[in-house]
Amino acid sequence: MRAQSPVAPKNGFPWRYARPAVALSLLLFATPSGFGGPAAFDSSRLAELYERMSAPQYAIGTKLVSLLGISPGSSVLDLGCGTGQLTSAIARIAGPRGNVLGMDPSSYRIAIAERRARKGLSFAVGGSDDLPRLAPRSFDVVCLNYVFHWIDDRRQALEAIHRILKPGGKLGISFEDTSRPAELDEIIEQSAKEVLGTLPPGLFLETAPLGLAPLKEMLRKSGFQVVVIEKVASEDRAKSPEELLAFWRASSAGRFLSGVSESTRRRILHRIEQRLAAAETGQGIRITSETLLLVAVRSGAPEMQARSAGSLGKRCRVINRASRR
Repeated sequence: MRAQSPVAPKNGFPWRYARPAVALSLLLFATPSGFGGPAAFDSSRLAELYERMSAPQYAIGTKLVSLLGISPGSSVLDLGCGTGQLTSAIARIAGPRGNVLGMDPSSYRIAIAERRARKGLSFAVGGSDDLPRLAPRSFDVVCLNYVFHWIDDRRQALEAIHRILKPGGKLGISFEDTSRPAELDEIIEQSAKEVLGTLPPGLFLETAPLGLAPLKEMLRKSGFQVVVIEKVASEDRAKSPEELLAFWRASSAGRFLSGVSESTRRRILHRIEQRLAAAETGQGIRITSETLLLVAVRSGAPEMQARSAGSLGKRCRVINRASRR
């Protein structure tokens, strides 16, 4: 259902006909699309829970932001901003002369994010399908921190991002390579199969696979040149199965194990808890992952493209990070 009238974010982020022309022309929806419909399953409780549990994503996001080299006065879009913690950090770099906009399809998360709104920092409800409503060549940087895998039509989103970036503008994406099954993914899938026998098509277990090679090809076809790829290996620990399940539920905006009845969902959760408990040690549940940080430049920046042909384009270093998810 469409909203009755356009909704402007707080603090007057400039819209299409405002000055400067980093403006937005969003007719916002009650349930924005483009991120696989996560807003339909979210709640204020889950949004508050994510606010408390999202430190690992924030830590990775700050690394991505440092690679993007945002400068004072920049115009930045943080797409899929959640509760706005990273967006606020970006705004501190861009400063009061900058224009930073955080967008998320969940009105519950934006309600929390708006507590951080101030001069140069605004928030709006919207998903990747709303990007065509933004003014062309509006942003210096677009950032997607642990977001891109949620987008259904990824190629369409990249083309829309290319359109709203200025020539030479930068796109930052952080993601885990899900093209190879992880141990925890297998626990979830096997638990569901044990309860249901076969997996119904409507059951949501995880997003569509996202690998580095297909992403690089999508970026190339959408008019981007990849200039930085950095790998961050991490080892996190959850205190208990309950904590890990709560994190999955909150980080997916309630979409995890959706598509089945509540009684069936609880049966699957119980089986997952049993399997996770078996993997638990005196130090909790060990979680290993490898996050990829990628920076790409919109075509039309000869200097950056020339640099990418040299050492910058080949750079790929591994950083070991230990934190608790």
